[in-house]
Amino acid sequence: MRYLRHEYILLAACVAAALAYFSLRQASFSIDAALCAGFTVVVLSYALRKRGHNFFSGDDPRSITEVVFAHTVCLAALVMALRTGMFESSLPTWFTIPVGADSYGRQLGPSGFQMLQALAVFFLGYFEFRVLTHPKPRNPEKEQDNATAALWEKAALEAERMDGLRLR
Repeated sequence: MRYLRHEYILLAACVAAALAYFSLRQASFSIDAALCAGFTVVVLSYALRKRGHNFFSGDDPRSITEVVFAHTVCLAALVMALRTGMFESSLPTWFTIPVGADSYGRQLGPSGFQMLQALAVFFLGYFEFRVLTHPKPRNPEKEQDNATAALWEKAALEAERMDGLRLR
């Protein structure tokens, strides 16, 4: 789908995250909801961008339950990976010290733990994208059995129809 450009997808994800955050800003889970909304828009938009209209229809469609289950599992893992940041004070100091420093000696940049969280989120999105866009494995033996069964059903139907036409 050519109209789903990268810029539009990222803009839609930012808008969805902002709307989710501002609508739930009084709740304690508003940031989690915003991250989940943005993640949902990014992953499903890229899956639609790759597979097009064949994502839910066509010769190799995905069932809604499969998509919802895979996405729910990935959202739960996303929230767990990002909520571990609440316990950053209990981690070793070498893991939570920012990686950069400026000329005045101030610590700048993300810590090793934050970079690890960012990598976890990236690979989670990549994993879900691959699950949603990967073609289903085909079993040629089962397809052959189904084709043979369909032929025999047609033959049985034709024989029954011919029996009904015979004069007695």
